[in-house]
Amino acid sequence: MGGKSYRVLIVDDSKSVLSVLSEAFKESPFQVITTDSPLRAYEIIEKEPVDIVISDIEMPDMNGLDLLKKIKAHNGMIKVIIITGYITVNNTLNAFRYGAEDLFFKPVNPEMIVSAAAVAAERLERVRSLLTQAAMHKGKK
Repeated sequence: MGGKSYRVLIVDDSKSVLSVLSEAFKESPFQVITTDSPLRAYEIIEKEPVDIVISDIEMPDMNGLDLLKKIKAHNGMIKVIIITGYITVNNTLNAFRYGAEDLFFKPVNPEMIVSAAAVAAERLERVRSLLTQAAMHKGKK
């Protein structure tokens, strides 16, 4: 994952999910921020650099799919992984339609979420490397 430490924001109204997932990330190179509020999550994204968001769908105040759309409109580079206990074809299709990187049904396997974040970070690394190459070639026609 290059030399960069990626920032992961975990959003779930369940405190137990937040603690299980943040614990799973302890051994990883990721910096983790957690919140139980999707509105607070969006405030964090507007103010601080966040690379990857892991979000529940069914939450009070704003659902995770609306949060996903807002995140992508704000910064399309942020990778979003959806986790949900509310399993429907609609939720699944919409998550990918709105730009989710991956989706997991609850109860989640924390290790799978960490490895999905690692895959998302590799994609970000690839895009950054392409942008660097493109910037270097800009002046050379």
